[in-house]
Amino acid sequence: MKESSRTFSPGKSDIFWCHKCNLPLLSERCICGSLGERIRLSPPADIRLCSSSGRDLLKGLFEKDFGFSDFLEGRIVLLNKIAGIDRRDQVIVDGHHIATLWFDLTTGSYKLDLEPAGSALLAARAKKNVVVCSDSLLRGHIKGKWLPEEKIEMKADELALGDNVILKIGKFFGAGVVRRKADGSSAIRIKGVTQKEVALGERPTLEDLIEANEEHLRRLEKVAARELEAYLSRTRLPVNASFSGGKDSLASLILCQKVKSGAEVLFIDTHLEFPETVEYVRSFCSAHHLRLRVISGEDGFFSQAESFGPPAKDFRWCCKTNKLGPMTSFIQRHYPKGCVTIEGRRIYESFNRATIRAVERNPYVPGQTTLNPIRNWRALEVMLYIYWKGLEPNPLYEKDFERIGCWLCPASLQSEFARLAESHPELYARWSSVLHMWADENGLDQRYIDWGFWRWQRHPPKMVELARAYGIDLRQRLSGAKARKVTGIRDIDLRVVKGRSPCGLEYSIEADLSAPQNQPFEAVAGALKMLGEVSYSEDLGAAVIRTQWGRVTIFANGHIMVVAPERAAEDLLRRASEIVLRVQMCTRCKICEKNCSRGAIYIGDTIVIDEKKCNRCGKCSQGCIAADQASKILRKLQC
Repeated sequence: MKESSRTFSPGKSDIFWCHKCNLPLLSERCICGSLGERIRLSPPADIRLCSSSGRDLLKGLFEKDFGFSDFLEGRIVLLNKIAGIDRRDQVIVDGHHIATLWFDLTTGSYKLDLEPAGSALLAARAKKNVVVCSDSLLRGHIKGKWLPEEKIEMKADELALGDNVILKIGKFFGAGVVRRKADGSSAIRIKGVTQKEVALGERPTLEDLIEANEEHLRRLEKVAARELEAYLSRTRLPVNASFSGGKDSLASLILCQKVKSGAEVLFIDTHLEFPETVEYVRSFCSAHHLRLRVISGEDGFFSQAESFGPPAKDFRWCCKTNKLGPMTSFIQRHYPKGCVTIEGRRIYESFNRATIRAVERNPYVPGQTTLNPIRNWRALEVMLYIYWKGLEPNPLYEKDFERIGCWLCPASLQSEFARLAESHPELYARWSSVLHMWADENGLDQRYIDWGFWRWQRHPPKMVELARAYGIDLRQRLSGAKARKVTGIRDIDLRVVKGRSPCGLEYSIEADLSAPQNQPFEAVAGALKMLGEVSYSEDLGAAVIRTQWGRVTIFANGHIMVVAPERAAEDLLRRASEIVLRVQMCTRCKICEKNCSRGAIYIGDTIVIDEKKCNRCGKCSQGCIAADQASKILRKLQC
C-alpha cells in the first residue's frame, strides 16, 4: 500500500456537540435532553482531550500569531489527529474546528493553520494579522485563489511567508496564508470563507463533561465486561492484566479487576521507560492493593545499538530483546500451561492494529491468549472512562505526551522528541548523542537525526520527498574508518534477532551482516534477483526481495529483515546472506557461468543476473568458490 493512501477509518468518524450545555457528546442525546450537532472528524477520528501543556502551547501560538488567546482559558479543547508528515491535530473548540496544529520538522517548532471558523472567532478580538478586504471580492468562487492587492482595504504590517491571516470581507470571514507566487512575489492565498459567526459559550468543567457522557461510558463498560466474563467463564487458565502505565492499559486493568478481582498485574520494565511511568505503575498498584509482577527486560540496549544501529519503525529489534524475550521467559516459568492476558490495544492506534479481534492467540509469546476489551474505544472514551472511575492517568499525559512507552521509541513522532528535550533534557541528550555519533560513523547528514529520518529503515514517500527537497542523502553509508574494519573473511559477522515482532503478524528475523565492501550495493541488489523479484531504491540504499516463501529487505549498511513462516525465514536469511557474500567475495572464476545452462548469469566487474532467464534453481552456486566460502562462514556463525 502506498503511503499516500494510508488513511484509515477503523470505526466511528464523528462526535456530537450540545450547544445548549456547550459539551462534546459521545452519543447523540445530551443529559439535558437536547440532540447534539453532529461533528464530522477526519480519519482515523481518534479524538482526545487537550492536555494542560497542550493548551499552553496553543495559547502561545495564538498569542504570537494573532495577539489574542484568552478564549482558550478554562475551556474544553479537543484534538483530532489527522494525516501529516509529523504531528497534525484538528483543534476543536465549542464544536468548531478553528485551526490545525502541526509540527514543522525543518524548524523543530509548532505552527497553526487557521480555519474559517477560527477567523470568525478571532475577527473582533485579534490584534495582529487581520486583513480587511472589499466585499466586491465575494463575486464568484474565491476559495484557493490569490487575494488581489487592489481588493485589500487594510493590511497587517510586515507579513511574512507562511503567516496565517484573518480576512474580513463584508459580512464574511476568511482564512488566508501568505505564499510565494510563481513569479517570486508573495501574496495571500484564500483558504476558505464563512458567513457563520462563532460565538463562544459557557465554560463547562471536566465533571460536567463526564456527567453528560456517563450513560455512554456505562454502556461501554457493560459491553466490555460482559465480553470478558463470557470468555473467562469458558477457560480454566490463569488470568492476568498487562499494565504499561498508559491510559489504554489502565482502562483494561479497571475492567479486569471488575470481572476478575485479584488477577496478577504484569509490567515489563524495559529500562527505557519514563521514570514517571515506573513510579506511576508501582504507586498505583500499591494504592489499589494489586499483585504487581515486574518483568525486567535486558539492560544492554545502548551496547546493542552500537551493533545494530538505532531501532526503527520497520526494524524494531529492541522489542524482541527488551519486551518479547523477557515476557516469553516469564510466561514459561510462571504459567507453564499458558495464561489469559487482558490488554489495552485499540484499533485506532495504527494500521497494524486496525484488525484486532476480541480474542487472539499471541503469535509472539507461546501459551498466551490475549483479550482486547477496549479495542473499539476512542482515546476520548478511554480518558473519560478513567476519570469517571475517579482515577488519575499517568501524569505524562498532562505534559502533552500522546503515547506513553519507551522514551526513545522510533514509533514516536519527532514532535514528541522535541517535547522530550523540554521535559527530560538528560534523557534526550543521552539518546541524541548516540544518534549523532551513529550518523557521523555512517556518513549521514546531521539533519538525518534532527529531522527524524533515523526512525525508518525504509522511509515513507513524504520523508523521501522532504529529503530530496533539502538535498539529504538517505543512504546509510559506512565511513572509511568503519568500512576498513570489514575487509576479509575473518571480519565477517552476522548478528541475529529472531522471533515475532509485536508490530506485525508474521514470524520475522532481523540481522546485521558485516561483510567486505568490494562492490557497491547496487551490484548486491542486482544479484539478489537469483532469490526472487527485487525492488531496488538507490535513494534509500535498500532492496526488497519477494519470494513465494516470504519477503526479505536488505539495506546497504548490512541490515537484513526477513518476514516469512518460521522455517522458511531461516532459509531465506541464509540464502540472502550467501548472495551478499558471493557478490563481495567473487573471484571472477566464472564457474557459475558454466553451470547455468540458461545463460542467466554473467560475470563482468561483478555478478549480473538476467532475471528473464533465471529460474532460481541455484545451480550457479555449485562449485562457486565464493559461495562455498560463504556457506562455510554462515554455518560457523550458526545462521
